[in-house]
Amino acid sequence: LAEETGLIVPIGKYVLLQACNDAQRLQLLGFAIPVSVNISAVQFREESFLEMVKGALEQSALPPTMLELEITEGVLAHDIVMASDVLNELKAMGVHIAIDDFGTGYSSLTYLKSLPIDVLKIDQSFVRDMLTDSSDAAIIEAIIRMAQALGLSLIAEGVEEIEQSNKLLAFGCP
Repeated sequence: LAEETGLIVPIGKYVLLQACNDAQRLQLLGFAIPVSVNISAVQFREESFLEMVKGALEQSALPPTMLELEITEGVLAHDIVMASDVLNELKAMGVHIAIDDFGTGYSSLTYLKSLPIDVLKIDQSFVRDMLTDSSDAAIIEAIIRMAQALGLSLIAEGVEEIEQSNKLLAFGCP
């Protein structure tokens, strides 16, 4: 509803600023913990998006390297040229970029080699049944090998059992 009404833009701005402020407060207390913020497609396409990110970093005094923005594959598929320009500017600032829910969207491998991506987040739908569904396990293993070859960091979402964690570690996903 927030995306449909356009309210996602001011809500997203508030969330980003709050997350940056909280991460900066933690840093001042001696905890250098990076913060990761989900960005909606509507927010990402806003003309003022880059200025909003710059403003949140400046206002909070959070170093850009302590901010990771999570976007979905669908954001990239909408307009790859615009997405590339925005991501390159974010990367130039020092902000990290994660692809959220990887494997559930458009999964064009082209953007993995051509865009400044830092992290792939393996979607929980694959992790959930990885112990009982060999297809899910194979997909996870393929994503891990690909990410390793491209020098990308990995996060597996939805890990709820020690057996899942152990298998992910065995595949090479920390």
